Amino acid sequence: MKVTVQVVTRSDDGQESLREVACVKCADLTPATLGLSLAEGKTILQAIQEVVVEWQMQAYLRQQQRCPQCGNLRHSKGAHHTIFRTVFGALPVDSPRLTHCACQTHDTQSFSPLADLLPEHTTPELLYLETKWAALTSYGMSVKLLQDVLPLDEPLQAVTIRNHVFTLAERLEAVWKQSLYKRIPYVICGARLRTDLLDNRSLAMLLEISKGLIY
Repeated sequence: MKVTVQVVTRSDDGQESLREVACVKCADLTPATLGLSLAEGKTILQAIQEVVVEWQMQAYLRQQQRCPQCGNLRHSKGAHHTIFRTVFGALPVDSPRLTHCACQTHDTQSFSPLADLLPEHTTPELLYLETKWAALTSYGMSVKLLQDVLPLDEPLQAVTIRNHVFTLAERLEAVWKQSLYKRIPYVICGARLRTDLLDNRSLAMLLEISKGLIY
């Protein structure tokens, strides 16, 4: 038996497009062949992710083509190749640069809409999973766990997770310092945490798995 997976996208004006993203050949039923394998599931999820991200980025870039203040067309200054990392794979994209409109003053002559929207090139959900696992085990073991369950087609380095954790820890520590004087409690996984009872290191270790502050 052959199973074909197709994705249908429908625009706001009702136009539809269909794309085949995966084809799975199913062998005779045995305990080992029941349903999709982990590898097949990863492949399908990554293929669907590519379609969804491509559609989202194209729609967003169309919105950025005109100045939001005066409506004038922003001219293109070329594009550069970059990669955005998601929970369902690293996706290569062409990130265009657009000129700023002359109706207002800007520090630079051009900008990259995608780079401004996603400066870390990593989705918050993947950052959350990286820091959550890094808070529970070593960086090296976190890499192995993530590569086992997620369709990460490029090698994930322990130092990458370490850098992400350190960046988030600095952000959380800044929030902690502000809230300490305001006596505002944090909410971690549904449980309230009294910030005045923890030192910096303990608080950072707990808060780095707080999904709300990563998004």
